[in-house]
Amino acid sequence: MKHKKTNLLAVFLIFGFIFLFGGCQKENISKKEDSSNKKLIYTSFFPVEELTKRIVGDKFIVKSIIDKSQEPHSFELKTEDIKNIIKADLVIYNGASMETFIDDLKNSSDNKEKFVDLSKNLTLLSSAKDGKVSKDKVNPHTWLSIKNAITELEDIYEKVVEIDPKNKNFYKKNLDENIAKFKQLDKKFADELKNVDENKRYFVVSHAAFNYLADDYNLKQVAVTGISPEDEPSAKQLKTIADFVKKHNISTIFFEGKATPKVAETLAKSTNTKTSTLYTMENLTKEEAEMGYLKLMEKNLEALKESFYE
Repeated sequence: MKHKKTNLLAVFLIFGFIFLFGGCQKENISKKEDSSNKKLIYTSFFPVEELTKRIVGDKFIVKSIIDKSQEPHSFELKTEDIKNIIKADLVIYNGASMETFIDDLKNSSDNKEKFVDLSKNLTLLSSAKDGKVSKDKVNPHTWLSIKNAITELEDIYEKVVEIDPKNKNFYKKNLDENIAKFKQLDKKFADELKNVDENKRYFVVSHAAFNYLADDYNLKQVAVTGISPEDEPSAKQLKTIADFVKKHNISTIFFEGKATPKVAETLAKSTNTKTSTLYTMENLTKEEAEMGYLKLMEKNLEALKESFYE
């Protein structure tokens, strides 16, 4: 009799375990299904990805086409990448001729409305010496203006609400909170740079990425090379900038990226100046990416202040 009771208890425990395990497994599967039911957004690269995540939170799956550690200017898509990206519900990109692969994506998709160009509501600046803006002479580094980033946050919000209106209040709360933070940092830039002497508002950078930032705060960018960090200056260009640095008593040569480019080191050595970092948010290390947009821009402010006020 005891033996029978023991057997019955064992059977009961086994069935109980199967029921519980089955229930847990079912719950996990449903959670996975919930996750997979989220809409998908592809963003072009780090600044666009971060601004998008600030609005959508956990309501969308957000992926980046270009890895944080890759150089966006020279990035090329593979055919397999295109097939995956056009399945997304939205494709959000910087625009201003930054992403050369966008036309290929659009031509491969039946739905052109899913593509969001964040430059469409911005005043674009020229990369040409004559200052004229044309399709092939636009400076694409629009996100390095905090004012532009605010407009881009608003554009992301508008498009996301179009395809997910039921979560409008959630997105609006995120938008309002982030605009407040970005405006606060914009004010900090303006307040802390307003007293720089009119004749000392120059800063020298290794490539022409900071037009928009300079324009916002009445600064004057002097670039060693063009809009791509891969551009190489001629000996004549280097001498012209070296003479400029000496004439205006400029203390710092700025560069961006993981290592000081040879051109910046050479220029600093020939002019007896130091090198420092201004972040473009392209080609970042993991640690730099984890800082996020606002922290990286704050570090840019500190670096500029140090060069102007020392």
